[in-house]
Amino acid sequence: MANFFDTLFGGGAEREAAERNRAALGQYVQTGNTALDRGLTRSEDAVRTGANSANSYLTSNYGLYDDLRNTGTGILDRGRADSLAALKAVGAAYDPVAALAAKYGAGTQLYLDSTGVNGADGNARAQAAFNAGPGYAFTRDQGIDALNRRRAAAGMLNSGNADIDALTYGTGLANQTYGSWQDRLAGLINPELTATSTAASGRAGAASNIANVIGQDTAARLGLAQGVTAGQAGVNTARGANDVALGNSLAGLYTGDAGNRVGIAGNNVSGQMAANNLQAQGEAQGARNLFNGAVSLASLAAGAMPGAGGSSGGSFNLLNPSRTSTFGFNPLNGAFSFGGSR
Repeated sequence: MANFFDTLFGGGAEREAAERNRAALGQYVQTGNTALDRGLTRSEDAVRTGANSANSYLTSNYGLYDDLRNTGTGILDRGRADSLAALKAVGAAYDPVAALAAKYGAGTQLYLDSTGVNGADGNARAQAAFNAGPGYAFTRDQGIDALNRRRAAAGMLNSGNADIDALTYGTGLANQTYGSWQDRLAGLINPELTATSTAASGRAGAASNIANVIGQDTAARLGLAQGVTAGQAGVNTARGANDVALGNSLAGLYTGDAGNRVGIAGNNVSGQMAANNLQAQGEAQGARNLFNGAVSLASLAAGAMPGAGGSSGGSFNLLNPSRTSTFGFNPLNGAFSFGGSR
């Protein structure tokens, strides 16, 4: 602690106050920056933790859309497979009708052979089929047997007339029955047409339904892809916005922290300047006190000495009374002189 004379003439009290102010300012700067460091770290951690948590949820949402794609695709695969299998079964139900049409078609083909539209080969096939027909062969054989029995009874079985009669009978029989045989074959045309039309119509319906199923499946898959894409695009947008918000929050933290630190620095500068001013004021006042005291002592000494124009002097030590100080004052030039002794 400054003594009396240091306080009076050296500004000791103001200097000590300034030093205490500087120490307090130093502690203030240290404490303030420590608090700001801790607050900035905690705030930044909190902001980053929140942003990371949000991004984690958004990442989960992105994965859920992948799950939706996989699950939806599996459902569509099963639905399409089941639908196509059912429709193919519907088409297969017309197989017996198609087989029936093929059977009728064999008869109509033979009818076309019999009319000659398929050429000589067709005629040969028709003739062979007609001759092998059980109705014609039976009637022919029965008739010839009857002729043979009659000729045998008359004793003319081996005569040439018997052969002529058999040939005539067979030719007449063929002429009589061939036309009716063709008529019967022609009668198969309409059943074949009906069966063919029925099978074709049924299978066409099944094929149309298959096409519809495929079209609906395609549309559903496109819708699923669009939904997943839109959802994941939304997630990406949200993640981008979250990152932007994180950046803005961090920027706000850093800006606020910088402002606070500038404020601390400004307060420190202001306080240091005030402390310097206080110390300077004390020291200046001490100098003035010292000067004024010296002038007062000189004036007292001058008044105590004889002679108006002479110099005056005395001995006294203000700073240390145990020591003597000699001084002199010349009123003619206003000069002081000091000396010291024990």
